[in-house]
Order: sequence, then C-alpha cells, then structure tokens
Amino acid sequence: MAADTPGGKPRLGKVTAWDGQFVHLQRPGGGGTWRATPGELRRPTGEERALIRVLTTPVAKAPRVRQTRPEPPVVLSVEPLPPAVAVPGCATCDAAAERERYSRRAHDHSAAADFRVEIRSHPHVDPRPTPREQS
Repeated sequence: MAADTPGGKPRLGKVTAWDGQFVHLQRPGGGGTWRATPGELRRPTGEERALIRVLTTPVAKAPRVRQTRPEPPVVLSVEPLPPAVAVPGCATCDAAAERERYSRRAHDHSAAADFRVEIRSHPHVDPRPTPREQS
C-alpha cells in the first residue's frame, strides 16, 4: 500500500501496476484507479495501515439457519361465524338476514359477513324523540 500525496491530502491505494513511468493505484477494498509518479508516494503510517485493514477485511456472513422441516400450516375455521340475529319486526334486519342466508348457501362468506355487520350495526331505536313523545 502507498499513500499518494498530491495537493496535501493523502489518498490510500494499493499498487496494482507500474509501467516504468507511473505507478497505478486502486483504493483499498476496490474502486476507481489512478496513477502517480513514484516520487509522490510514501509508505502509510500506522493509523493508515489500521484503516486499510478495516477497509480490506471481509465481513463475515451471518450463519444461515437451515430449516429442517416446514412451518406448520395455519388452520382456519371450516365453519363461518354463526348468523346474526335479526331484531323481530325490523324490515331492514329481515332483508339483511335473508341476504346473509343466501350468501352463506352460495359460499360467499365475505358477503355474508357484510350482512352480519349490517344487522349488528343497524340502529333499531331512534335516539331522537318524536313530537308525540315530547308532549
């Protein structure tokens, strides 16, 4: 290794070739090459050698965990959720319950779940008092 000192700031490089006139250098660990005259080179200092060791030491690969058997499969319930209970006398709930039964028979469990949500979230009591209840 050599330290190239053009302009005062040293560049560390590994000597890759010498063509008789110029020394060809490459950064430790790889990278672009450049050339310098032998008079521009010096030996690296102790700190620079330590930096070169850091830059050229390969990083150890993490140990690969070998899986000897596959992960157990995720078991989903075969039976869908039970149907929602419609409020007696509510036309909206009765229609949603009928559509839910139809969807379950057609094995469209996503649509059936949507109708169950509609039945459960449908307001059955009007929270605002009617004019007759106010008097």
